Amino acid sequence: MILPNKLISFNDSILAKTVFILDELAIIENVGIRVLYNKVKHNFEDINQYIIALDVLFTLEKINYNTETQVIEYAKADIL
Repeated sequence: MILPNKLISFNDSILAKTVFILDELAIIENVGIRVLYNKVKHNFEDINQYIIALDVLFTLEKINYNTETQVIEYAKADIL
């Protein structure tokens, strides 16, 4: 389900669906979890897929969750 394989095409995998979240975060820099879900929910079968996609992005360090403001932020790369 997360990664494509013989049975799951890339377009149906969670990895492909993370793009919808990243595209929305590129437009809206900081957004709450519920607001973001309402903007991208038509791309996901259910909220479980959405949560797994957030987990994948967080694990890959592409997004951060700001506990003070309770918003998801696009992770900024460290510039050396």
